Parts: sequence; structure tokens; C-alpha cells
Amino acid sequence: MGKRSARHRWIVHDPHPQNARMWTGKAVIGSGWALFAGAAGDHAPHRHHAVQLAVGVRGPIRLWARGAGDLAAAAAVIPADLPHRLVPDPAPVLLLYVERESRLGRRLDERCGGRARPLGAAAAQDLAAPLRDPQSVDATALDRAVSLILGTAKRQSPDGFADARIARSLAELPRPLPAALAAATLARQAGLSASRYAHLFRAHTGMALRPYLRWLRLQHALAEIARGRTLTEAAYHAGFADSAHLSRTFRRTFGIAPRALRHPALSLSPAAQPIRSSGRGGATLG
Repeated sequence: MGKRSARHRWIVHDPHPQNARMWTGKAVIGSGWALFAGAAGDHAPHRHHAVQLAVGVRGPIRLWARGAGDLAAAAAVIPADLPHRLVPDPAPVLLLYVERESRLGRRLDERCGGRARPLGAAAAQDLAAPLRDPQSVDATALDRAVSLILGTAKRQSPDGFADARIARSLAELPRPLPAALAAATLARQAGLSASRYAHLFRAHTGMALRPYLRWLRLQHALAEIARGRTLTEAAYHAGFADSAHLSRTFRRTFGIAPRALRHPALSLSPAAQPIRSSGRGGATLG
């Protein structure tokens, strides 16, 4: 079979639920990061504003990523906002998601240079050690994993561009986020014009306000689901219009429906040690 057909086979999403491969394993959700350990199931090509680290525990992983095509590697780093899909496989994998606005997320994203980067077997083996058990992962483990990837590569300031007014605006966002949050209101509270606020916000966070808030809502909803809330309750507490709105957003972001989180073979729990805001536009571990 030619390369074109192989790629088509890899990225097609099976529309029939009875034939779908379910996600099984453990997932831990933190503030600004998430870690999955288990077998990857069916999902559609998707993108998310997190840098993703995928590690094969017992063998190579296969994935499709825009700009790189089909990849088979012991591990890979996928930059934020890049369309991709991991090939479903019963073999165990580790999937670490790090918010791009965090200190570590910025460093990882810069290292990728906008492309999915394969890693060798030695790196995959080293990475598996601090991430193997999601329940025991803490700030030190995450920092160690990212440092293994970065090595001694030169980089810009880890926090990138920072503006005190935007940092203060982010710190003062209401929790939970309301269903409607106008950019004009946030700009006025920050003492800036709407256009200036939008410009500084993008420079500070790496993205526009609306998708940034959407990512925050998803993080909140996942944390609520981990605490045992129903999808309807999680949607309400995270500021989504309803559970359908949450489901559509979740599917666009992760390629699967949030009901997959209810499968008995997939456990979900909040992390004990989050990535906290640094007050400078990034975030720090611990």
C-alpha cells in the first residue's frame, strides 16, 4: 500500500461506536497540565493550545502531524496548535500536555519550532521514568521530563514577553469564568483601549483572548469531571452554555467526546500539585 493510502488509514476516525477503540488507563488533570498513562483509543485529528509529549512505554508510537506527515518514533514532542492524531494502539503510552503559557510550555514550544519533533529510544526511556505513574507526578517530575527534552539548547527568556497589566488582568479573572466575558470590560478594567489590550494580551499569552478563555474553561470542566461532576454540572461550573457546548469544544480540542472520560477502564483525578500563575504571564511549577 502506498504512502498516501497509509496516511488515510491512520487518520480516518471510525464513525461507528461499536467498532471504536476505547481509551483505557489513568489521567490526571492539573492547573495547566494533564497526564495520561494507558492505551490510546480512537479520536479525530485535532489541535489544542498545549504542548504535547507522547512517549511509547514498550515500543514506538505512530502519529500523524501537519507538516511532518506520518511519524513512527520512540517519543515525540508536538507544539501547541498543530493539527495531529495519535494512532490508536493497545500498547501503553504516556501523554503529557503542558499549557503553552506556562514556563515549561514556552520552553518546549520554542524547542519544537512549529513542527512535531521525534525523539530517540534513549530519550523515551529516560522520559518514562518520571511520568510512569500519573498519581505520583509532581512539579519535580514535570520539570525533569521537560529538562530531558530541552537539554542544553539555547532559548529565549523562559517567560517570553510579559506585561504587568495583562498579568494582573489574568490574575483577576473571575472563578469560575462566567458564560460571557467581554474583552471590552477586561480592557477597561486594565486601563487600556480594547485594541491595545488585544495586542498586549496576544503578545503576553501567545494567543487571542477568546481561545485562551476557552482553554481555561476546558481545564476547569475536566477538573470538575475528575471530582465526580456530571457533564452538565461540569459545563455549568466551567461557564459553558450547556453540556452540548462543552462536548463540542472538548471534541474539537482533544478529538474525542468527553463521555469517553466516563469509561470504567479510564480513571480521571485532579492533581495534587498544579502549575501556578507566576504573575508574569507564564506559570511556574510547584
